[in-house]
Amino acid sequence: MSDEMPVKVGVRLKHTRMLMGMSLKEVASKAGVTEGYLSKVENDVSQPSFATLHRIVQVLGINISALFASAEKGDSNVYIVRKHQRGILPTGHRRTGNRVTLEMLVPSGPEFLLQASIHVIAPKGGSDEKISHKGQEFGFVLEGRLKLLVEDSTHVVETGDSFYFDSELGHRYVNDTDVTTRVLWVNTPPTF
Repeated sequence: MSDEMPVKVGVRLKHTRMLMGMSLKEVASKAGVTEGYLSKVENDVSQPSFATLHRIVQVLGINISALFASAEKGDSNVYIVRKHQRGILPTGHRRTGNRVTLEMLVPSGPEFLLQASIHVIAPKGGSDEKISHKGQEFGFVLEGRLKLLVEDSTHVVETGDSFYFDSELGHRYVNDTDVTTRVLWVNTPPTF
């Protein structure tokens, strides 16, 4: 994982909300959270779960990658994201350890057709509820083991395995082991 500090997502969410002219109450209601909780997220006191963050950015009309700074652009249309420039987004609960950290690997913006990140899933951690959205997803397990739940089926993938599915199918995942799991995750269009 990168040595960089995690992105202060809350400040960027609040800024986006204010630019959109939306109230705290409006966003909280549409995202299914309380105003108090959203305030804590915006002030970087609480870190939302992956699914909660996904709902918040959907209400704001953006995706999670929009919360990160862009990569450096060379002389052509080649973008480089240096290891120390990766956006790092911890999600989940510090207390329970149900944490997933996203390391963003590609720049964000409306001109980009895919999104790639490394999902670092703590032991016994994972996404807390199924999500679905337009698109397709591909994953490659770099290390560890992942239990992938898509609709009503469960698939266990291990180091060196890959997977692919239609994102419109409800999906979530869990690391049911005692070691950290790392997965290269690609989806198109950029969703989170």
